[in-house]
Amino acid sequence: MEENNLNTPEISPEEERKLEKMAARRTSFKIHFAIFLIANLFLWVVWYFLFKGKEDTTFLKAILFVFIVWLLGVVLHYMIVYKWTKSYKEKELSSLRKRHMEHVREIENLKAEMLKQADMDAESEQEAEENEPRNSRIID
Repeated sequence: MEENNLNTPEISPEEERKLEKMAARRTSFKIHFAIFLIANLFLWVVWYFLFKGKEDTTFLKAILFVFIVWLLGVVLHYMIVYKWTKSYKEKELSSLRKRHMEHVREIENLKAEMLKQADMDAESEQEAEENEPRNSRIID
């Protein structure tokens, strides 16, 4: 009998698609890395048993080239899958939202300062009116 955990939040279909895509990309990287290891191990074993100690180093240079270029590809694949997970659109949208919120906060601060200044000006005017001697007319 299956037990339903009521504390587990439901995942929306959109989130489910994102998770499936992420899982597929990570699986793809793991397969790529395994093939990289096996193929390069094979090339190095062939070099060791067939070409080590020979004057001609062409095979050694070739497998070094293949290893370095493929290693760069694997590192780039890793970075894309695990480190650069947000799309450029999402990063730009996040940056724009952050700048917008800073702009809104700045406007709110300026409004608050203006209201405070207006209140201080009104108080100053009121004090000036209270302290001003009243002109009395002298009737002749």
